[in-house]
Amino acid sequence: MVLNELIEVLLWDNIQKYIHFSIENTAKNLPDNEDEYYKQRDNFLLQKVKTKENFATLIDHYHQNGKAIWHGNANSQNCTTILQADIDNLFNYGSRRHGAEIAKQMETMSTTWATHLADYGKAINYRNNTDILELTIGAGLGTYAAIANLLPNNRMISVDIDYVCVRNADALAKHFNVDDRVCGLNANFWHLPFEDEVFDTVCTHYGLDESREVPTTLNEISRVLKNGGRFIAIARGNPYARHKGIFDLFDIPEQECYPLLQKARMYSGFDGLVAFAKESGLKLIDHKIYDPTKTAHYPIMYVFEKP
Repeated sequence: MVLNELIEVLLWDNIQKYIHFSIENTAKNLPDNEDEYYKQRDNFLLQKVKTKENFATLIDHYHQNGKAIWHGNANSQNCTTILQADIDNLFNYGSRRHGAEIAKQMETMSTTWATHLADYGKAINYRNNTDILELTIGAGLGTYAAIANLLPNNRMISVDIDYVCVRNADALAKHFNVDDRVCGLNANFWHLPFEDEVFDTVCTHYGLDESREVPTTLNEISRVLKNGGRFIAIARGNPYARHKGIFDLFDIPEQECYPLLQKARMYSGFDGLVAFAKESGLKLIDHKIYDPTKTAHYPIMYVFEKP
């Protein structure tokens, strides 16, 4: 089970308790009663965090003690726990039929709110004969864009911590008949299982702003990139919007959230990401800000290069 990254930071010392609660809350309320799911989640947070002052204290605690390990457990780095309810999905999600279903959904999204997808896919495939590493598959939106624009001699490995999501990449590869050049791999961004300087391009679609320990991820991206390689990222222009519900619980206004996110080593917007990337040896060479009135996630496309 993948958790919200801000909750992982706040409840770092008691994360296993939250995992058990979240599994039960999910089983009881999703997908049929989403409002009750969030109500129960918020009640749990209020009981554990309590006040705005303690919120800041917990961020400070994580800043001093938090680590790039999965859910506080150094022994489970490569995969989320596969629940019994997920097992059928492991097979169904990897099918050619499911790939066709995803592609149909993504085509609709690319003409409505996800208007950045064509630019993103072309930026990833900016030249032929490249090896591409995608970080985070999720429902497959970024994977769809990369594969739909895949040049004839390009290859791509798509990585996700969630094995069910990995199967989305396999399904899309089958649908586009490129399963000889695209595969899904279960792995953790913070400990990528590749030797140094093996990829020409690394890309992620909302992967950085939906995870913690962004500097560690950027260090790993820089490590596996060849000299002259590119890192292409789509991220929210407004990271506050992703966590607004949690910040509102503790009366934290938008202007106060950015230093908290930065201290927690999370995505905190344009300046924060560029600063983190520079520390990892990645130089911003281009970016594009998309019209926030036309898309739900206010995306920015970043193009970094490893000199």
